[in-house]
Amino acid sequence: MKQLIDGAAGKLQIRMTRPGHSSSAKWVVLSHPHPQFGGTMNNKVITTLERAFQRLGYGTLSYNFRGVEASEGHYDGGEGEQQDLASLVTWLRQTESVSHITLAGFSFGSYIALKQVEHLKADAICTVAPPVSMMDFSSIAPKVPWVLIQGGQDEVIDSKEVLDWLWHLPKQPDVYWRAEASHFFHGQLVWLKKVIAMAYH
Repeated sequence: MKQLIDGAAGKLQIRMTRPGHSSSAKWVVLSHPHPQFGGTMNNKVITTLERAFQRLGYGTLSYNFRGVEASEGHYDGGEGEQQDLASLVTWLRQTESVSHITLAGFSFGSYIALKQVEHLKADAICTVAPPVSMMDFSSIAPKVPWVLIQGGQDEVIDSKEVLDWLWHLPKQPDVYWRAEASHFFHGQLVWLKKVIAMAYH
């Protein structure tokens, strides 16, 4: 179900599927790759994560950042995009039954989710190819359960920098590494789906 909701910079376009089990109130909110490089909620990694979480009974909420497709506003360097995510999570908690919320993000979306996970009091986080070599990750150190997925042949993010960053964190994530995977996980989406099933069963 696609619709528009109010965000900090205007309307935000969302796609929502309610939990598969009537008794479940588990949700995942998914943040897409960089808006200035063609990232949208229709990105294949995002839709793969979406379907994988749905198969586990989660409700899913994907959205387009400000200025992307039907979402109003303009790209804001990662600051306004954090407000977009906060608006979405606030709206979700006000309108749906939510007992548990996971923030998930791919690339730029990982950065947005990581920056907001403590502020939004999320229960868990899932990051795919976080852009450690492109954004400032120095103040990021999540305390919640965290799954990190990374490809060893990432041509956009320096995968070695991702590992170097992780080793210095006080609380490290569960890391799922795919040596042959590129940034966009071409030919590896089935593996990605299996990782979600394994990590969140």
